[in-house]
Amino acid sequence: TKNGKYPIWVSQGNLGELGSRLKKIVNPSIGYVITDQGANRYAREVQRSMESIGIKSHCFTMEPGEEHKNLSTVELIYTWLAERKAERSHVIVAVGGGVVGDLAGYVAATYLRGLPVVHVPTTLLAMMDSSIGGKTGVDLMQGKNLVGSFHQPKFVLVDTNTLQTLPKRILTEGWAEGLKHGLALDKSLLESFEKNASDLKKLDLDVTTKLIKHSISIKAERVSEDEFEKLGKRILLNYGHTIGHAIESITNYSSYLHGEAVSIGMMAAASLSKSMEMMSGVEVERQKNLLQKYNLPTTSNDIDADKIIEAIKSDKKTVGGSVNWVLLETIGKAVTNNEVPEHFLIEALSQLRK
Repeated sequence: TKNGKYPIWVSQGNLGELGSRLKKIVNPSIGYVITDQGANRYAREVQRSMESIGIKSHCFTMEPGEEHKNLSTVELIYTWLAERKAERSHVIVAVGGGVVGDLAGYVAATYLRGLPVVHVPTTLLAMMDSSIGGKTGVDLMQGKNLVGSFHQPKFVLVDTNTLQTLPKRILTEGWAEGLKHGLALDKSLLESFEKNASDLKKLDLDVTTKLIKHSISIKAERVSEDEFEKLGKRILLNYGHTIGHAIESITNYSSYLHGEAVSIGMMAAASLSKSMEMMSGVEVERQKNLLQKYNLPTTSNDIDADKIIEAIKSDKKTVGGSVNWVLLETIGKAVTNNEVPEHFLIEALSQLRK
């Protein structure tokens, strides 16, 4: 990125290395661990690793769930940091899933006009996607991630052993972001998902770790090419996200996990791609079958076309009132298109209803 390179370490059982890597790369005297109740056990392990190397630590445990990824939680953490007299030479360590990473990253980007941050993702979704690339953000009632900043981490440490304690639904939603990388950008990754579905679903960690590395490399390449999403390359990582974010927004971030909403959004985007005479019906069916194979939703009872269209108008990718859709020319090749007729969107949304 414009501020230089940063490493991403991916392996089984490397959580205990956090302290020594932190010492070598950032060398802070104090670290502020931000986590939630689901990842608390790993936050404690991170703290032990930091303390063992002489880095003093404090821990803030936020309420879990997207509905808490808001400015109220940010203010609580600002106050907590101020009470502990946090300094710019200290560090924030985000331990948890995408909600924790997005929110802790935003706090790090804005408190004292910027503290260094390190990401320790503990969910599949955060490992494959949200911890990489420096996007931070919180939600407003009007839409998802409308307040945020680009703030690259000093490093990312992925310990795939943490996946073993994830609730089944949280593990399952994570596959959506990896499948998205394959569908939008890398046919060979998608073929790996198809070929290894049985091993991945039962969480064979050797196979899973290898696939996570592949998925991360795809995202890292796009971020390196287009860090601030201005060149039309990084935006391709948003396949399925326009309608996915709208679904999350109109259901108050409480009915669907992010990966579930993205999965439904990808089906809508595939339908739009077919209507625009890009994807074939066979390819749309291939995508649907693969999402269903990983137990991801492809339809929804919560599709209110008027509300979804209204929410889309607040989307970050809307320019001059026109939505910059990410569609598939074919599987493995995403493109952007801002000339999708509204009647195609209404038709796509009607197909999502059960």
